[in-house]
Amino acid sequence: MTTDLYNKKMILQNKQRDGLIWAAAKLFRRQGYSGTGLRDILAASGAARGSLYHYFPDGKEEIGAAAVTAAGGLVTETFTELAKQSDSPADFLHRYTELLVRWLEASKFRDGCPITTTLLETTPASRPITVAGQAVFADWLAALAAMLARHGWPADRRAATATAIIAGLEGALMLARVQGSAQPIHDTAQALCILLEMPEKESL
Repeated sequence: MTTDLYNKKMILQNKQRDGLIWAAAKLFRRQGYSGTGLRDILAASGAARGSLYHYFPDGKEEIGAAAVTAAGGLVTETFTELAKQSDSPADFLHRYTELLVRWLEASKFRDGCPITTTLLETTPASRPITVAGQAVFADWLAALAAMLARHGWPADRRAATATAIIAGLEGALMLARVQGSAQPIHDTAQALCILLEMPEKESL
C-alpha cells in the first residue's frame, strides 16, 4: 500500500470513529445512556454495524467513555479560548453562560451538559466511564484555575472557586432543562459573579 493510500485510509477510519463517538455523545446527552442502544448510535452515525465493533470492541461502555472524553474535551477547549478573551473572571462567566443559553434555547432545552447524563447513570459502576469523567473534570478544574490565576485570584481559593463554578453551572443546566427556561442559568451566573468579585472588593 502506498503512503497516500494509507493516509487516505487512516483519515477515513478516523472520520468513521469520530462519527460514532459524536453520534453517541448527542444521543446520550438527549435520551440518556440507558435509553440509547447500539442500533441508535449506528443509525445516527450512518456507520455500518461492523464498524462499531471494529473501533469499540468492548461495546457500549467503551464508546460511552470515548463520548465523555470527546464531549468533555470540547468544553475544555471552550473554557481555554474564552479565558483568553475575558477581561476578568466575571467576564469569563458572562461569556460562557451566554453560550450555554444560546445552545439550550437552540435545542429547545433538550440538550444539557454533554457528559453529565452519562456519568450520572454509569458511575461508579462503570470503571472506564468513571475514569473518563474524572479526567474531564480534572481538565475543567485546571482550565478554570488557570483562568483565575491569570486574573490574580488568590492561590488558596482557586481550586474551591473552580469547583463552585462547575457545580453551579451543572445544577443550573439541570434546572433550566426541567423548567424550560434559561432563568436558572442567569440567576446562577449572577450569584457566581458576586463570588468572583469578592477578592477585588476585599483588597480595596
